[in-house]
Amino acid sequence: MLNNIEKNSPFRVPENYFQNFNEEIMNNLPEKKKQKKIVPLWRSVGKWVAAAAVVTGIAILGTNYMENHSPDISNFAKENYISGDDNLASFENDYYQFLEDDATQLVYKDAIYSVE
Repeated sequence: MLNNIEKNSPFRVPENYFQNFNEEIMNNLPEKKKQKKIVPLWRSVGKWVAAAAVVTGIAILGTNYMENHSPDISNFAKENYISGDDNLASFENDYYQFLEDDATQLVYKDAIYSVE
């Protein structure tokens, strides 16, 4: 069946068609207008402006926080400070209380878990 089909191409190209083909196509194209690329100033500097705004905002909030939450040294009186002996006695009492509570818990654990 394939042997019966003609092997010649049914399409024909006119003579000298491809000799001036490129020139003819280029002549038929419309002229290209060169447009300058316009980049808005906001896009080129926008990231830096945003970063500067964030840093400024953090600085303002930090300054405001520090002014409102910093201790006022002039209001402290000398009697507000715990003297060294009182401080040591307080730590000593806390330590003895801790030991007593710990010993009490050990006695309870021994009583509960002892097997006789």
